[in-house]
Amino acid sequence: YPADRGLARLVADLRARSERFAELWRADAVGRHEAARKVVDHPRVGPLTLDCDVLGVAGSDLRIMVYTAEPDTADAERLALITVLGTQELVE
Repeated sequence: YPADRGLARLVADLRARSERFAELWRADAVGRHEAARKVVDHPRVGPLTLDCDVLGVAGSDLRIMVYTAEPDTADAERLALITVLGTQELVE
C-alpha cells in the first residue's frame, strides 16, 4: 500500500529508531515479491476480493502467501467473520 500514510509513518519511525532497519531499508535488499488480486468464493460468506502477496525467500524455494482485504470494505468485514467462524469450528 504505497499510499498508506500509516505505513509510511511506521517505516519512518522504524528507520529513526533502528540503525539496522535503516541500513536494510537503504540497501533495498528484499526477496522476490509478486502481487495479484484474487476472488475467493468462500462457502460460508460468499465471494471475497483479496490482495494476494507472494513473498519469496532469496536462495530458497520457500514462498509465503499473504491474503489481505482492503481496509474498511465489505471484504474486510467478511474476512474478519471467517476468523470467527473458523474458531467456532475448532471447539465443536
